[in-house]
Formats: sequence, structure tokens, C-alpha cells
Amino acid sequence: MLSELRKDPVINRWVITMDDKQFTPQKESMLPANLPEKDPACPFCEGNEDKAGKLLYESKDRAGKWRIRVVPNNNPYLKVETQLKRKGVSMYDTISGTGANEVIIESSRHDMDLDGFEKEHVRDLFKAYKDRILDLKNDTRLEYILIYRNRGFKAGAQNLHPHSELMAMPVVPKRVQEEMEAASEYHKFKQRCVYCDLIENEVSEKERIVKETEHFVAIVPFASMTPFEMWIIPRRHQAHYHCIDDRQTADLAYIMKECISRLNRALNRSSYNFMIHTSPVKDPEHRHYHWHIEILPRIKSIAGFEWSSGFYINHTPPEEAAGYLRKL
Repeated sequence: MLSELRKDPVINRWVITMDDKQFTPQKESMLPANLPEKDPACPFCEGNEDKAGKLLYESKDRAGKWRIRVVPNNNPYLKVETQLKRKGVSMYDTISGTGANEVIIESSRHDMDLDGFEKEHVRDLFKAYKDRILDLKNDTRLEYILIYRNRGFKAGAQNLHPHSELMAMPVVPKRVQEEMEAASEYHKFKQRCVYCDLIENEVSEKERIVKETEHFVAIVPFASMTPFEMWIIPRRHQAHYHCIDDRQTADLAYIMKECISRLNRALNRSSYNFMIHTSPVKDPEHRHYHWHIEILPRIKSIAGFEWSSGFYINHTPPEEAAGYLRKL
């Protein structure tokens, strides 16, 4: 079984990549195939709106029924009502739990995933993300707004009803900060955006491309952390997700549906996460940073070597994964 070390060109992280024909996704990561259309105990299902909490945002379909709802998390990690305080405790620094934790209920149906939504439904979901960011960025205490999706228990979801989450924070997450610093160093050295270079390279080589559209490129990254990881990157250089226009939003809905559909078919509806990495809300439109979406299937456990070394082990070559996803 051949293996090699690959370096992520964005954050300079090394990954061990191998061609392990014996590797199989963990069965416990698979989503149940028999979810009901409506679960009476689920607070996100239609008819249980009073259990979900205060309505922050809503979009409706042509018939006037709600399609997407945004509510506060009932057990928030961070709260808007908390006054922002910074202090030192001995040699340590603390910040009060100021921020926002919202749940984006993506559908009234309990048994759906993004690949089952109409394109217009997914478009409205990405519009909801944008609108919530634009609203919360007016709070000057907040530095970063993260949108993420936990699909399946293995991915950290506590409810299988389709939903995303928003976390607004008074600090910039370490992972995003690392990306921005590495992208800045690349730009200083080459006077080019590393993500723009990455798109040009992948479109030219084709072997790690999953799908191309007018405005986006979906790839399996060269140094994937996990089998069948995908990135969706806008062709236009943009630092902030909330700057996307209507044409981009519609195109993003199409390519996201394609990616999730292929992932579900390739891995028998495994658990996965996706997250939108974007510039901090107070930052200008950087020339060096480029927002993007990362999709991470949760089909293997992270073992001691990976936790202790920072080296991820990918059992499937990205070129093979991309080729398989393209054919689906």
C-alpha cells in the first residue's frame, strides 16, 4: 500500500495520503434510511413551531407555507444579551460569553437532505445565511460569524431534522486565523491570491475537479484531511460570503445540491459537516483571502497519531475520490 505526504498549499498542513483498498466507511456514520416525514417530538417539524423558540427570520414558498425558519438555539453557547467583558485571571485571559447561536431550520420536513430540496429552496437557504450575517454584523462587539452544518449524529448533530447553525463570536476562530495568515504570506511573496491560483491549477489539471459552474468550482483538495472531502470555491475573488449576488446564490444552490447528492450516493448517506469560511465581519475586502465552503464526510475516527501530531491520514487518493464523484 503506497503512501505519500502531501502539503496543503493554503495553511501548510501536511497530510498522509494512501491508497488503501481495504478502507470502508464506518457504518455508524450512516444516516437512517427510514426517517419519518414528520416527527411529533421534533421541535423543528411543522406544527411544533411553538417549541422552537422566538422567530428571527422566515422565508415562505409560493403557497405561503414556511420554507426556512431561523430561531435562537435553546441551549446557546453564546448570548447576545451578555455584556462583553475582557479580563485577565492570573496569567490567563477570558472573554464573556457574548455572541449569538442560531439554528437555521432548513425545511418543514424531518426526512430531507439538501439533495432532496428544490434548487430554489437551497437558494433561499443561502440567502438566509447572508441575511443573518448582514443583520448580526451590525453588532460591533462581534468579530466573526460562522455558518456550519452538522448532518448526522457522527457529525455532532443532536437532531436529524435538516438544519444549520450560526455562531457569532467576539473573536476570530483559530482555524480561520491560520488560513488568513497563510494566505497573506502567500500574497506577500507572489502578489497573488492562493485560492485564485488553486482554482486556476485545478481547472487546468482537471483530475481533482468534481463539478464546475459559471461562478463556482467544486474540488477534492490535493491534501484532503479525510476521504471524499470537498471544497466549493467561488471563481470571483471575494473575501466575504455576504457579498455574493443573486446570480452567485442561485449557482451556489445548484453546485451544493450536486455535491451533497454525489456524496450521499458515494458514501450511502454518511454523516458530514460543512462550514463557510469567510473573512471577519470588520475586515476590509482582502486581496489575499477568498471565502469558500468545506465539506467533510465523517466516515472515520480521528486516532491518537492524528490528534497528537496534527497529521491527518486520508485512506483514499483525492484524484480517485474526485473521479468517482464525477461519474455519479
